[in-house]
Amino acid sequence: MELRHLRYFVAVAEELNFTRAAERLHMAQPPLSAQIKALEDELGALLFVRDKRRVFLSEAGQALLGRARALLEGAQLAKQAARDAAAGLTGQVALGYTASAMFTARLPAAIRAFRAAQPRLGLALHEMTSLDQLQAIGERTLDLGILRKPDVAPPAGVKVEPWYHAPLVVALPRGHALAGGDGLAMAALCEQPMISYPRDAGIGLYWPVMQLCVAAGFRPEIVREAREPSVMIGLVAAGVGLAIVPADTQCIQLEGVAYQRILDPQAVSTLWLAQRIHTGTGTERAPVQALLAALREAAN
Repeated sequence: MELRHLRYFVAVAEELNFTRAAERLHMAQPPLSAQIKALEDELGALLFVRDKRRVFLSEAGQALLGRARALLEGAQLAKQAARDAAAGLTGQVALGYTASAMFTARLPAAIRAFRAAQPRLGLALHEMTSLDQLQAIGERTLDLGILRKPDVAPPAGVKVEPWYHAPLVVALPRGHALAGGDGLAMAALCEQPMISYPRDAGIGLYWPVMQLCVAAGFRPEIVREAREPSVMIGLVAAGVGLAIVPADTQCIQLEGVAYQRILDPQAVSTLWLAQRIHTGTGTERAPVQALLAALREAAN
């Protein structure tokens, strides 16, 4: 049974006149009668009862009519859904982000702008380490990622681009000898107990901080490790040590914690935008393009 046969049947059933149904379908009446006869033969049942002047639905026709209308409506909805998805009006995008990225004003702003501009698109948000994001994008379980670039090459088929730059700051206990100024040099942190991201956590800030320390002429004394920025700041408040964090982390205001700018010009933290390298003759699907546009606009 083909959809066109159901369309012909519904037209005749609603008009109860083969001539009017043929005009409605923009076809001649004899081919329409032949198509209805073919449908009746396939079903093994008469769909219409005819006399010399009128056409009536048989019991079989009455049973088929509601289901035929539903099938035709479903086919139309499926067609429209496919067209909407191709046009980028519906669908879902999966975005990964490192925990510290949510402390920037830019990522929440990009998400708000995307949802306002694309209300019919779904957005799945996944907090993940930088390494896990790169792997997930390569495996196509994520579409895009906002991450700290780890000290490894991206997987094949994945590219990264700078998205947002923020200075690094030192979080230290309020009342500490280094607190209260207008900034400090990295060299001033020599021999200070430090709280660090784990080396193997795939977070992407460990190596830049280590390189800053080495450039300043010392190796840091790591006394504790923590994966979450909020935990690091909590440890600073407890007097465990100092922590080097992106400036956006200053939104975490705990009693007993102060922040100081790092004056070294290379003390900058970069968030990166990761995506798949598109291959083929087409373009990346429209929902991903819409989110990319929102992310790039928010970063400016």
